[in-house]
Amino acid sequence: MKKRTTAAGGLILCTCIAMLCGCIYNTETPAAKEPFTIGVVTKSRSSEYWLTVCSGMEKAAEEYGADLVILYPDTEENALLQQRMLEDLVKKNVDALAVSPIDSTNNAYIEKAMEKDIPVYAYDTRILDYDVPYIGIDNHKAGYELAEALAEKLEYEGKVGIVTGELNQDSHEQRLQGFRDYIKEQPKMEIAFVESGYSNKQISDKRIREIVSENPELKGIMATSAVTGLGLMESVKGRGIQIASIDVQEDAIKAVSNGEMAVLAAQDGYKIGYETVVYIMDEANGREREHDEILDISILTEANAKEYKDLKK
Repeated sequence: MKKRTTAAGGLILCTCIAMLCGCIYNTETPAAKEPFTIGVVTKSRSSEYWLTVCSGMEKAAEEYGADLVILYPDTEENALLQQRMLEDLVKKNVDALAVSPIDSTNNAYIEKAMEKDIPVYAYDTRILDYDVPYIGIDNHKAGYELAEALAEKLEYEGKVGIVTGELNQDSHEQRLQGFRDYIKEQPKMEIAFVESGYSNKQISDKRIREIVSENPELKGIMATSAVTGLGLMESVKGRGIQIASIDVQEDAIKAVSNGEMAVLAAQDGYKIGYETVVYIMDEANGREREHDEILDISILTEANAKEYKDLKK
C-alpha cells in the first residue's frame, strides 16, 4: 500500500475555523479552478507559539486562496481528541491533512486518509511509521546546539538536568536525544535527571524544589518548550541555575535579552505554519518539492536576542 499520495486542487476561498471562532478571507486568482480545503489539526492553541503557527497558515492560505479548517484540542495531552478531529476531517473529504501529532506513533487516521487519496503532511513534529512529508526544524540539531550553548555558559563542566514534554511526541524525543548526545561528548559534564511529561505546561514549584534538593550541584536545566522553561526560570531564580529552552515567544526572548534565561533555540512558529501551507499548495498545483522542508533555528543568548527580536518586527 502506498504511504504518500498527491491531490490536485484549485484556489478560491480561505476560511479558517478554530473550534468556536474563525476568520474569513476572500481572494480570487487567475489559476482558480475549484476549492481546495486543507484540514489542519494542531496540538493546542493555548500558547503564543501555536497562535503564531496558525497565523502563518492563515496568511499563506490567504495568498493561495485556499480553504483552511483549523481544529485543536484543549491541551497537548489530549491525543484521543486529536485523533477524533483528524478522522472527522477525513470523513468530510478535505483535500489535504496537516497535523502536528500529539502521539507520533498512533496514526490510524492515516490509513483512512489514504483510502480516500487524501495526502497527509506533518508539521512541527514528525509522524513516525509513515513516509509523509515533514515541515519544521531539525529537532535533534536544536537539542544538540542548545546543549552546546548552555555548556559554553557553564564553562563546560557541571551537572545539568532535562525537563521534557511527552516523549511520544517525536519533537520532544529528538530534542532530548540531541541534548544528550552533546553532553556525552563533554568529559566534565553529566546529565543528573530527565523529567518528562511537560508539553507546553509548567512543572510545579513543589517538584522543582524536590529536584533541586535531590541535585544540590545542579548548574543548568534544559526544557523542551518555552512555557516550561519560563516556569523553571521563575522557580530557580537566585539559585545560580542556568535555564535553556526552545520556541519563540515574546516573554522568552525578553527573558534571554535581560539575562534571566541563558539560552533559547528559536523556532519560528509563524514560518512553520506559513511554509506548511505553501508546501501543500505547491504539491497540489503540481510543483515538485523535496520530501521534507527543514527550517532554520537561531540560538539566542543575551548577546543577540534583542537583535533577533528587532529583525522579527
